[in-house]
Amino acid sequence: MKYLTIDTTTKVTAVSLAEDGGLIAEGFLHTSKTHSERLIPMLDQLLVAASWTLQELEMIGVVRGPGSFTGIRIGIATAQGLAQVLKIPLTSVLSLDALAWAGLGRREDIVPILDARKNEWYTARYRWAKGQEKAECLTPPQAIPTDLWLEQLKGLDRPICFVGDATVKYKTRIEEVLGDNAVIMPEFVSLPRGAYAARAIWQHWQETGIGELVEPFYIRFSEAEVNWAKKEEARRRTEHE
Repeated sequence: MKYLTIDTTTKVTAVSLAEDGGLIAEGFLHTSKTHSERLIPMLDQLLVAASWTLQELEMIGVVRGPGSFTGIRIGIATAQGLAQVLKIPLTSVLSLDALAWAGLGRREDIVPILDARKNEWYTARYRWAKGQEKAECLTPPQAIPTDLWLEQLKGLDRPICFVGDATVKYKTRIEEVLGDNAVIMPEFVSLPRGAYAARAIWQHWQETGIGELVEPFYIRFSEAEVNWAKKEEARRRTEHE
């Protein structure tokens, strides 16, 4: 089965073409351009390089969050549009589940950390058992203050391997709290990659074998939604005074 994956949940635009779980081509861009500027040109280039056509695709996979609210919407909208036009199934995985593949084969707990702003991370905790084809999720996805999460991980007293777009920014703080138990993966490994999404999507497809109605996974409300809720609450109070 030939399929496409799209991940725009962070500042990285990551696209891949894969067949039966095997990576054929991947695109990675981490520039000042927006996802809407990068995504379709990157896909076109990958298709040409792989000598594939859109009509050969049999499934599309998209990473639906958590991450950038705008990025998530762009990725899902693009994937939905392509799937509808091509009349092929659409499926999805979480960004943290995809990033867990960066730690495949490692003995430490794998902890993806994505910058959620406001001194918070989107994060979860995984572990790969020997010979296992799927990481066990030990702590489900959450948005949590950075220092609180680090203290919780410190209490585990075991090596922790960090991946994700927040690893470089918070490297010093992580090492201050966890000391020798902190394993910081380099950017070329820890940032979202098309290869990770390709593996995660194929694994999910093998488990389900059906398309799905993909919805964003935000974890928390956006700034606009928070502000709207505050205005609504203020309006209701005014009406009752």
